[in-house]
Amino acid sequence: MIQIFKRISILILFSTMIFVVIGGQKLAAQTKGGAADFYKGATVNFIVTYAPGAAYDLWARALAPQIEKYTGARVLVHNMPGAAGLVGGAHLYSLAKPDGLTIGILPMPGMVVAEMLEFEAVKFELDKFSFIGRVEVMDRALFASKASGFKSIADMQKATKTIRFGTVDPTSLSSVEESLFAEAFGLKAKIIPGYKGSKEYILAVIAGRELEAAVTSLAGYNQELVKKGELSLLAVMGKKRNPDFPEVPTFIESPGIKPEGKKLIELLDILIDGGRMIVAPPGVPEERRLFLERALSVSLKEPAIEDWAKKGEYYISPLSGKECKVLIEKLKEIVPKPERPKVKHIVTEKFF
Repeated sequence: MIQIFKRISILILFSTMIFVVIGGQKLAAQTKGGAADFYKGATVNFIVTYAPGAAYDLWARALAPQIEKYTGARVLVHNMPGAAGLVGGAHLYSLAKPDGLTIGILPMPGMVVAEMLEFEAVKFELDKFSFIGRVEVMDRALFASKASGFKSIADMQKATKTIRFGTVDPTSLSSVEESLFAEAFGLKAKIIPGYKGSKEYILAVIAGRELEAAVTSLAGYNQELVKKGELSLLAVMGKKRNPDFPEVPTFIESPGIKPEGKKLIELLDILIDGGRMIVAPPGVPEERRLFLERALSVSLKEPAIEDWAKKGEYYISPLSGKECKVLIEKLKEIVPKPERPKVKHIVTEKFF
């Protein structure tokens, strides 16, 4: 009987050892097949929805080495400009594989408006993207040429000639901002598309022959032009004044705004929160999405990125992927459906 018990005990012990070994092998296999191993040595394609040299391009090229550091993957930046981000957004949504090896940086305020107003170029549903995180909330402002003589929005309202604003194309964020701003303050205005990027139309504003004004980013390049006296800064977007230019009013506090225009300016102020976000195609495995989210999060805390952003006067404003998704869902509903046809007419037809 004792011998039988010994044999049973040995059998149980042997079976337990086999179970532990097999379980350990399974765990090792799971770990080996995890996100870290998946990305190690892989190639991640980073889509930029604007031309080389634009702020989105600079962000991607600054982040690429850091993302490489924290993922172990090689990161290649590809420019895919067109329709103010809509072309690149459509590529990410429909053509890129949802394997976590393609990401892109998108201009969310403009894309939210484009989807909300059902622009023809929209080939995606924003809230279905796999959100990696937000990198920046952009300060936006109204600029005018010195030659125009405009020192305030009130000066613009007194203008007898049509005020020409510059933009990339009718679907770009600047077009939306300029058209809603002109409507809110009752300006006699026309928006001129066709510029390659904000630097090009800002240079045209400075020259003062083709353009008198523009609404665009209040960052690096444009701030320096204002400080040098080459460009006039008339107003800033948002709920608070910019600390670097405390004397410059916000749109909403500027006198002369039409009562019905206040809501349009409030719409712009809310949209600003969308900022620049990094996303991946819909359906990326959650483990990989989270891995990329963490890589982005730690990348934004790197001294090299913080120094780069400070020198370029970019404002790091991180949000997690989950928080980005919630924000986009909220932004999509800020204009009730009955009001959308009127807003669409303003931003696509009235000033073009």
